[in-house]
Amino acid sequence: MPAAGRARVSSGAGQPPQSFVRRWLASAILIGCLAGRPVLAQQPGNVNLDANEQLFAVLVAAMAAGTGPGSASEVGVEARKEVRSFLSRHKFAVAADLKKFFAEHHVEGETGSDLGQYVSLSLLLGPPPEFRFTVPKTDLPPDARDLAGLVPLLKDFSEQADLTDLWAQFQPRHEAEIARYSPLVRHSIERSDAYLRFPSGAYLGRTYTIYLSLLGPPEQVHARIYGLNYYLVVTPSKEPKLTEIRHQYLHFLLDPLAVKFAPEIKQKSELRTVARQAPQLGADFKEDFPLLLTECLIRAVELRMDKRPAAEAEKSLREMTSSGLILAPYFYSALADYEKQESSMSLAYKSLVLRIDLAQEKARLTEVKFAPVEVAAPAGPPLALSEEERLLDQADNLISEGKYAEARAAFKSVLDTLNAKSERALFGLAVVASNTRKPDLAEEYFQKTLEAARDLRIVTWSHIYLARISDLKGKRTDAIAHYRAASLTATAYPEAMRAVQNGMRRPFGTNE
Repeated sequence: MPAAGRARVSSGAGQPPQSFVRRWLASAILIGCLAGRPVLAQQPGNVNLDANEQLFAVLVAAMAAGTGPGSASEVGVEARKEVRSFLSRHKFAVAADLKKFFAEHHVEGETGSDLGQYVSLSLLLGPPPEFRFTVPKTDLPPDARDLAGLVPLLKDFSEQADLTDLWAQFQPRHEAEIARYSPLVRHSIERSDAYLRFPSGAYLGRTYTIYLSLLGPPEQVHARIYGLNYYLVVTPSKEPKLTEIRHQYLHFLLDPLAVKFAPEIKQKSELRTVARQAPQLGADFKEDFPLLLTECLIRAVELRMDKRPAAEAEKSLREMTSSGLILAPYFYSALADYEKQESSMSLAYKSLVLRIDLAQEKARLTEVKFAPVEVAAPAGPPLALSEEERLLDQADNLISEGKYAEARAAFKSVLDTLNAKSERALFGLAVVASNTRKPDLAEEYFQKTLEAARDLRIVTWSHIYLARISDLKGKRTDAIAHYRAASLTATAYPEAMRAVQNGMRRPFGTNE
């Protein structure tokens, strides 16, 4: 069973988020577009381009608390000046509490991780002044759940600061930024639709919403998938983030096909063993083969759409393969044939998957030297994987080989000697207990995992496993509650999404 939402962040310009390959940080919410604004709501792809009032309120509160991007930043400086001018004319009784909250929840480290948690929270909040959660609090992803205490402070601040007035003042700025992006995004979406030839109405009520945030730290892109809907939050940038916008849109189009054609993809899943050997490949891809296949297809589509010169494309394909995206070369070649016929990708997809020649791909991959992971040290040369990460990777591989006793020993070693709160180790012990038919022990470890976990894949699969255990115990109501919680983030992981769909249809362990 895979160890399996997807939240992503990028701070690079013109490149898909690196966390697609290295590390993944991932609701039926459709925020209406503001009246009179140039939007993309009429596009066949159900794409909306807008500003998000909830995120705006959170970022203004952060500035009132004395945090947020510095005024020295060149990009977006005028918008921040306008907010500071507004705030300077008011005093807020809640300011001290806001300052304490933001200080206590500040996240150091990876670029964008601090803003990322507030993006997750904002996307799961309803509009002011109530700021009600749009899903049950028990179902919130960990980063948003950790910030739930901000909501009452945000309500007080919104009233004390009259944020409705400030939001109205910002509408010309929002309209200008949306006008800058709108024709470029429309062109990108139309080109993607034309290449994949998706039929009208193929989106089944799903939406893709791009939020342009004028107050976030510059040059960041945050991707989220909640329920069936996709989001991208883009902060101020010198150049429009069209590469990232297109990449998320291609996921929006192609992710459902990986769920629909899961049986065909499973026939090729032997290649998962090869991919697991790639040090740079993120755990999400190693544990969810349909997700890996989708990412490879998307990267190949991007190369084809960009019409890169042969030598440049070949170089990119080598780099992708060495990072673990092992099927990118196959899809790049297969898409040449796809382009010569007239069927849509929704019809051609099954054939593309079934034509993967396992023997041929294995032979090709024997010549590949996977690139090592290099973690930048504060000073000095890059560092290799830590001992904790090495042991966890080893234990995950042992599970995939069915060597449960050895995997258990490795996971326990991590907990006993390196990190007593390791979510991967707790989850691994839960999976081992589940696969060795110890449901009570498995349930205990999955519950501990949910208390510690921040990784959306691990959270999603913990709920799925707990749902299955509940089903086997005849507790269908409890099972449905866990499947519902998993459904918020499962869309990002095809295998998890299929497990949720099957579990909602019938109790685990029963026949069709």
